[in-house]
Amino acid sequence: MRFYRILLDSKSIALMLLLFGYGWIIGSDFIAAELNDHAFSLLNIQILKGLLFVTIASAGVYTLLYLKDKSLEQGRRYTDSILETIDVAILVITEEGIIDNVNNAFVHIFEYDKKEVVGRHFSYLLSENNYERGFHDFQQLLEGQSFPNEEWVINDKTGNPISLVLNSEILQNDNEKFLILSAMDITDQKETQAKLEHSLAEKEVLLSEIHHRVKNNLAIVSGLMQLQIFEEDNPRLKEKLVAGLTRIQAIGSIHELIYQSNSLNELRFDKSLKQLVDNLIEVYDQLNTIDLDLNLSAITININQGVPASLIINELVTNTLQHAFTSDKNGLIAIELSENEDEMLTISISDNGTGLPDEFTTLSENDTLGFQLVDTLLKQLEAEHNIDSTEQGTKFSFSFKKTSKKGSSSIFEN
Repeated sequence: MRFYRILLDSKSIALMLLLFGYGWIIGSDFIAAELNDHAFSLLNIQILKGLLFVTIASAGVYTLLYLKDKSLEQGRRYTDSILETIDVAILVITEEGIIDNVNNAFVHIFEYDKKEVVGRHFSYLLSENNYERGFHDFQQLLEGQSFPNEEWVINDKTGNPISLVLNSEILQNDNEKFLILSAMDITDQKETQAKLEHSLAEKEVLLSEIHHRVKNNLAIVSGLMQLQIFEEDNPRLKEKLVAGLTRIQAIGSIHELIYQSNSLNELRFDKSLKQLVDNLIEVYDQLNTIDLDLNLSAITININQGVPASLIINELVTNTLQHAFTSDKNGLIAIELSENEDEMLTISISDNGTGLPDEFTTLSENDTLGFQLVDTLLKQLEAEHNIDSTEQGTKFSFSFKKTSKKGSSSIFEN
């Protein structure tokens, strides 16, 4: 390739043309003079005219070729200046796999001098673990297959691994085919990403541990309240303590679910709901008289919606267990959890009990703490609700839009 470049140089072409012209004129006239038995002389007018014509023609050819070479050289320098100023490593590789040229960014990234790599096979840059892949991809690229934004790890001159994003293009000349490789160094981005992922993992562990500790502290409070319930003789006070106990356990079940979950933002609400109802049955010790019918779809929910929704269910199921059933009748509590395509969650709780008292009108107008709490929580969730109560039982259903709401999950926020 370089030999042809030398032959096609403007000076070389003009000089070869001049020497050929001189040789042809002088040689042909010398041979003609010998054949005709004439004396050969460089002063012959025909010879001088020929030599002058060849000289002028060679000078003209040289001038034209020089101007053309100058224009091509300026274009090449312009292109090279662009390649040398960008921070992406560029490699030009022949179809035989020989590195024909590299830019300054390659030298900066890999710490090789140009003389060390130009003229070598590209495998010189590969290590044992990516040697086979390098040859395979090289053949695929020459055949026209593309690997856009392919990630590679290649060692620099000192053996340090460098993460790269490679892109390629085929340059086809009349005689040769070149593979143009661009390599962007993403080592710093990879290290930053790894640090962020590590930091995120640490924060998730810490958050999980916090929720675990909250759950344990709530369990301690629940235990203390249970001891107080066992020692209390006043039935009305005992009932209020049990109600408070179930509310604490409802919140504790959410924190336990968070601790066990892989994602702190997507909690399996159906699992939390089942555990909540099981705890309530255990607290009120009516497992033999109350049947449960749970139809719960596998649904995830944000903690800031999970806590108020769990407390609503806790209040409604507690009220059912306390007031809906007579002692001589086996009870049934049915709970359904579903979600539609618009991420609207619907929860319904129904029973076959005695129904709500006649004086009950709406949640907001009821003076009991449990129903007032349910009304507040429904407003926090921006939920719509419906109550259908007869002597054959009561059905309470509410629906709200599932969101990834951030911030406090306080039940008292507006």
